[in-house]
Amino acid sequence: MSKKLNFKASTGWQCNRTRVKIYVDLENACGGSHAICAHQESIRQMVLGLRDQYAAQVTYSVGPMALQSYPTLMWDWSFARFIPGRGLDGADLALISAIENEPFQENIDSLILVSGDHIFANQIKQLKEFGISTTVISLQGALSNQLRKVATSIQYLPENQTLAIPRRTA
Repeated sequence: MSKKLNFKASTGWQCNRTRVKIYVDLENACGGSHAICAHQESIRQMVLGLRDQYAAQVTYSVGPMALQSYPTLMWDWSFARFIPGRGLDGADLALISAIENEPFQENIDSLILVSGDHIFANQIKQLKEFGISTTVISLQGALSNQLRKVATSIQYLPENQTLAIPRRTA
């Protein structure tokens, strides 16, 4: 990663709840774009639970194939900001761009990333170095070693989501 991220800004509003930014790589969380229909509901319910628990801003991304296979996805996720992904690793790159370009101010307590992809390791490492707590939520078999090593904490999605989905390797 060539540019240095700027995570410091002046303090703003005060809140009694933990303030969190949640980024969801929905294709990764579901086990691939082909599995969005079958598993997005359980991921959405988990994210809604997190949003209700914290003062949270939610951002998610998928590629065109996922939207094509599940056209009402944007309606189901209307509570969150959608960033479209295009091309190889498009959803990942869209979320990375959002993480790099959004200010992580002193009034943001932590980041939750719902993905296991190694491509996020540099951003998670930098956030942690700036004192921002980072939680990664992933399918157990999909969590990269790089991401596991740099995250403040790890949580795993329920295994029942992986039973009918063969994992693709990169």
